[in-house]
Amino acid sequence: MPIPEGHYHELKHGRKFNPRERWIVPSAVVLVVAIAIAVGIAITVSGKQHKSHAGCIDVRAATAIGGSDLYRCGSQARALCTTPTPTGRSKDFLAFRLALADACRKAGLPVPAVRS
Repeated sequence: MPIPEGHYHELKHGRKFNPRERWIVPSAVVLVVAIAIAVGIAITVSGKQHKSHAGCIDVRAATAIGGSDLYRCGSQARALCTTPTPTGRSKDFLAFRLALADACRKAGLPVPAVRS
C-alpha cells in the first residue's frame, strides 16, 4: 500500500485545521454548555411546587381541553373545599373533584362530597 506524500510530516507535526473545522469545535462546546445550563435550571426550578398542607390546597388535574391548577390558602381554600360539587357526567370533572377531595384531606380541611 503506497503511503501518500507528506505522511510522515503530518504524523510528526500534526494536521492543520481548516477554517470550518476551527469554528465547529468551539460551537459544539458552547452548545453542550448551554444545554447543560438549561437542564440545571429546569431541575432546580421544578422542585418549587406548592403542596397541600396546613390549610392550603394545591390541585392539579388534566382534562380533555387542557389542565387545571389551583392553589388556595385560608378562607379561599376552606370555601372551595366546603362548596358542594355539582354532579357531572364528564369523567374529567370527576377526576378533578377527586383530586380536590384528596388535597382538602391533606390540608386538614373538610372534604366535599364526591358523587359520581
